Amino acid sequence: MYFFIILLTAIALSLDAFSLSIIYGTILNNKKTIIKLSIIVGIFHFFMPLLGFLLKNILISKLIESTNIISFIIFLILGIQMFISKEDGKDIKSLSNLTSIIVFAFTVSLDSFSIGIALSKKTILISIITFALTSAIFTYLGLRLGKIIKKSLGNLSTKIGGIILILLSFYHLFT
Repeated sequence: MYFFIILLTAIALSLDAFSLSIIYGTILNNKKTIIKLSIIVGIFHFFMPLLGFLLKNILISKLIESTNIISFIIFLILGIQMFISKEDGKDIKSLSNLTSIIVFAFTVSLDSFSIGIALSKKTILISIITFALTSAIFTYLGLRLGKIIKKSLGNLSTKIGGIILILLSFYHLFT
């Protein structure tokens, strides 16, 4: 029963990565970058809840409050940038360098930090391994789905993705 709860939590934590990956999948063409991004998101979903677990007694309420504000700012900037980009997609900040990949992975794994605070000592290892694997798989699937959407919607998919990111930013601000 515990594993079922852990798996459902892992899926819930991976949905941000999946949603954002669909959007970025519309602009990524490099298979190597898709695999690298999926692995790094998985790594962040391993270490962020572990960090939350280890730091659970240090400034808990202040850290949890700041994750929503950080997510709001990052999603808003990415969304505006995607929405106002040129039609050819060359102005979009793609995830082609390590810094942008790390920012992406950090952003989608912030919520797993908060979950790490609630994890018990008995389930920490199986939880973080499950979170890492699930988020890596969901990121990969989202990026692949984004490529399919790009083929059917063309450059309009980037504008739609920008709008979705802006809406997600306000969701993070008000939750």
